[in-house]
Amino acid sequence: MSEAAFSNEQIGEMCRVIVAESLGKPLADVQLTSVLMADLHAESLDFLDIVFRIERDFKIEITRGEMERASRGDMTQDEFAPNGVISDAGLTRLRELMPEASDRIAPGLRPSTILTLFSVQTFANMVIGKRDGRSV
Repeated sequence: MSEAAFSNEQIGEMCRVIVAESLGKPLADVQLTSVLMADLHAESLDFLDIVFRIERDFKIEITRGEMERASRGDMTQDEFAPNGVISDAGLTRLRELMPEASDRIAPGLRPSTILTLFSVQTFANMVIGKRDGRSV
């Protein structure tokens, strides 16, 4: 079934199930607000399994390059993270892209730590964005 057939609430619930199954957690322990690394103790490799399951279940494709481009928007790498630290403009872009993580997006953030911001809602937002015709 295409992701277009699902409501935002159904997408969120399906993402909760996918994350719970990927991490071997009871569904009751996985909320939309759950931060994958901090709350659910996910590791980098877990993200690959989650993305694979989301792609399979929603019949979409989410590439790493696409996720990185979405983070930067139309900024160059130097504009987004000069000297390896995300700029104020980059932080603003991340807050727009990941409003559910805005309270954790702070000065000093490095691109390599963006995954620590991901919640279940972040993945649901990716699917919703794909459904609505955005790249991520």
